[in-house]
Amino acid sequence: MWLSKRHAAILDHLLHLYARTHHPVSSRDLSARLPFSDSTVRKELQWLESRGYVTKSSASSGRIPTNLAIKYCLRQALHDLDDQLDPAPPPVMRHQDFQGLSDDCLFQLSQDTSYVGFFLLRSIFDLRFRRIRLVKVGNHRVMAVVQSMHGWSVSRLFSTRENHSDVSLREWQDLMNREFAGKSLQAAFRSIRNRLFRDKAQFLRIYRELYYLLSNEDFMGAELFVKGTQNILDSTLVDPRKIKGLLQALEEKARLARFLNDIQQSAASEPSILFGSETGISDLEDFLLIFSNVIYQQRPIGNMGVIGPKFTAGRDTLSRVNLYSRHFSRILSRRSVEV
Repeated sequence: MWLSKRHAAILDHLLHLYARTHHPVSSRDLSARLPFSDSTVRKELQWLESRGYVTKSSASSGRIPTNLAIKYCLRQALHDLDDQLDPAPPPVMRHQDFQGLSDDCLFQLSQDTSYVGFFLLRSIFDLRFRRIRLVKVGNHRVMAVVQSMHGWSVSRLFSTRENHSDVSLREWQDLMNREFAGKSLQAAFRSIRNRLFRDKAQFLRIYRELYYLLSNEDFMGAELFVKGTQNILDSTLVDPRKIKGLLQALEEKARLARFLNDIQQSAASEPSILFGSETGISDLEDFLLIFSNVIYQQRPIGNMGVIGPKFTAGRDTLSRVNLYSRHFSRILSRRSVEV
């Protein structure tokens, strides 16, 4: 719904005051900061309340902004992002591996926003690889290290149906590197699946076992990286019980990763805004997620963003999420990270 400049100004100040005090905001508090009379502010607050932008806990209390108000103000802030020049963030090139790069970027994002930073890698199956290594790390446990065409690497530890030998794993990784280097793991997976039905008998076993290895759910699933949980522990604006619930949700990761992975994202680069209540995870109800696509080889491979108290997010938070997701995308595509 379109709001007048007066309505938008009242909402903006109401959000700012509520985020700072965490108490209902009165019309007197607002009129002291705006060029409108107390009676005008009261009338406009009644109008905003009738449209669902504000609410009040009792007849005599001040107003509290609703999720609709938060989303409206953040949507308005999105329109300003395209006009901003991206200042270069601090260098994040200390590591060559994917985990190190993402940790560097998320740490700085969480520091800049005072939120929890997260990155969701949707699936390493979308990545074109230069080389893959398969390493036995225990009974029925294998680690796959996938090196991208630009040099950075992603590792994935997963359980296997059979207790594969070191010899078999080396044989399979050599086959992958010889026949499929330069292609995506998804393309290699399809090719191996097709060969199960047409290759000569002596090759059938190796392709079958490699197919079962690559079709493991632990290997194909999304992965969630998180940094900056201390920011939530230091927050004075959130009920400690809610903080505990959020930390538990972040510790488990799997449920949140599945939800984020199921969201159908367009190729748009502007940040998305999602309330914790929309995830179906009760521990996230008082929080807000702001995230943007990470692009690799002109395709979204995941989302980088932040999680924090829903009333404190503003234009700066949106700008930082936008900045760091774009910067991370550029890092992953630069030839200078090759090893």
